[in-house]
Amino acid sequence: MSLSSAEQLRSELIKALTPVFAEYTARPVFLALSGGMDSRLMLECVASQPEWRARVTAIYVNHGLNPDADGWQLECQRYCEDAGVSFVAQTVTLEYTGRGIEAAARDARYTAFEQRLPDDALLLTAHHGSDQAETLLLRLFRGSGLTGLSGMPARRKLTRDPEDQRTIVRPWLAFTREQLALAARGLSWIEDDSNRDQTFDRNWVRHTLMPSLQVRYPAVESTLIDTTHHLSADYQLLLELLTPISDAALSECDWPATAPFCLSVEALLDQPERMRFHMVRHWLTKNGLPLPQGKKVWHWLDQALNAAADRQPSTRFDGVVFQRFRQHLYIWSEQTTPDRVDCIPVSWGRGTIASSGNSQPLPEGWSLVPARDCAQKQLRCEGRQTKSLKNVWQENGVPVWLRNDWPMLIYQDGIEAVVGLMNDCSLKCEQVDILSLKWRRDAIWRKTAE
Repeated sequence: MSLSSAEQLRSELIKALTPVFAEYTARPVFLALSGGMDSRLMLECVASQPEWRARVTAIYVNHGLNPDADGWQLECQRYCEDAGVSFVAQTVTLEYTGRGIEAAARDARYTAFEQRLPDDALLLTAHHGSDQAETLLLRLFRGSGLTGLSGMPARRKLTRDPEDQRTIVRPWLAFTREQLALAARGLSWIEDDSNRDQTFDRNWVRHTLMPSLQVRYPAVESTLIDTTHHLSADYQLLLELLTPISDAALSECDWPATAPFCLSVEALLDQPERMRFHMVRHWLTKNGLPLPQGKKVWHWLDQALNAAADRQPSTRFDGVVFQRFRQHLYIWSEQTTPDRVDCIPVSWGRGTIASSGNSQPLPEGWSLVPARDCAQKQLRCEGRQTKSLKNVWQENGVPVWLRNDWPMLIYQDGIEAVVGLMNDCSLKCEQVDILSLKWRRDAIWRKTAE
């Protein structure tokens, strides 16, 4: 291997980075730096261009799994100081959810990125084609469908939140680990001994399975990389064909603690079973959620589609609730509400109750309480019959999961207003400035995308 070959490869790697900096001229750029060969080489390539070097901040996530982790952090800081690149570090604590230490470390790492990166940031990672080939094999073993087998995308959002504008960019997916190793000649980097531990699936694929396959099929790595490209293209075509049908089955909803899109039961039943899977996946994607693993949610879906019109089957799964309501499927998360409020404005669930006037205490005898404390009370209407809360909920289409916590304006033990929906017709609530209830559009799911 000649030095000129290494220089040529490094030049090609820099060329692959160029479109990122050219396209996103105004956005801050972060580089995920582990200190290993791949990210160390990317740091060197970025630092070789003065205009890039000034824009980039390297971020090191300290998982604390290795006794040398703090030393590695200092080493990465030194790499950045020598290169003239800004450096930040984040120490994380792993949360084990039964999916193994690799998944826990990955979740912690991306949570750190989410916490540290500003709203419009780009995150460069040094993933390469050999990583892509390994990912394809691992997903095959897990029984992934076309979505998973498409491999790691060159660009995607940092989180599943549809409104998250932060972007992960992987500009080196066309290069192999062998090519990067040649380009990295003359550099020093951190060697993590856990990368040789074959109790981890990816390490076993890398050090045992792939070398065995290459004995019989020397070009297997490049073939697997090409396969992910073909599958990704097929998947994108499938999405283009099916998206209009799936979009037509969705409706926007603006209830608090509820995902922004609901799915029509009638539209699902009008389609063959094989199409329903794609419609549900599209619904989940629009709401920023992953495709559920296991059978629990799919069992609920079967119940929801076959339930009588007045039934509302639900199931809890991984922090959210799936529920049928009024011929649509919804996803919501549980929220906490105050028991009693004597001043405004005030946060209520994922909403804010405010008045038309300035912030002030409520007059004596007035309070805001959740509807669960008003089960036996009725909304009084002078000259007309009283109205029960059940009538209010039904007339306004309030989802069942919000009814117990809905804010009620109370005066001397009587309901004066169902805030945001209906006032007491006696207008006694003129003693209080008109109250409004504004929902905040928060993501109900914040986990990282694959």
